[in-house]
Amino acid sequence: MIKRLVFLTLTSFFFFACASMQENYNMVNCKYDISQVQLTDFNPNTISMDVSIAISNLSKTAAAAVKRFDGNLYVNDVNVSALTLKDVRVTAGETKVVKSSLDIPLSNLGKLVGLVSMGSVSVDYVVRGTIYFTTPIGDLPFPVTIYQSKKI
Repeated sequence: MIKRLVFLTLTSFFFFACASMQENYNMVNCKYDISQVQLTDFNPNTISMDVSIAISNLSKTAAAAVKRFDGNLYVNDVNVSALTLKDVRVTAGETKVVKSSLDIPLSNLGKLVGLVSMGSVSVDYVVRGTIYFTTPIGDLPFPVTIYQSKKI
């Protein structure tokens, strides 16, 4: 009886570990887009904005999951802010939009603010970072770069 209990416990552990690993693997195959960058507040010292990232799970059968994403937002190749997402799960065949609110010191944007105020300019947003997956041997990193260009 004890052997059966141990066997069932180990079997269920490996089943759930494999399901979790499949969700982690599916996150690598997802499509990532910056869906929106929205200015929420502006004062003489900081700019607050929400950066929304659309994650499309291309798998039709299994969910995708990630423990955390640590990265940076770049505006016209200038690193302006750190960006973090945690515990994201996207069901099979669906798209989930996750939002990160950022407070960016005006000094980080440099001359970009002056260019925008003078007229039409192209703004390139890049989110570059690392997705971390939870595995039985620890967290595994996977690099991700998401790009969007806007004409202002």
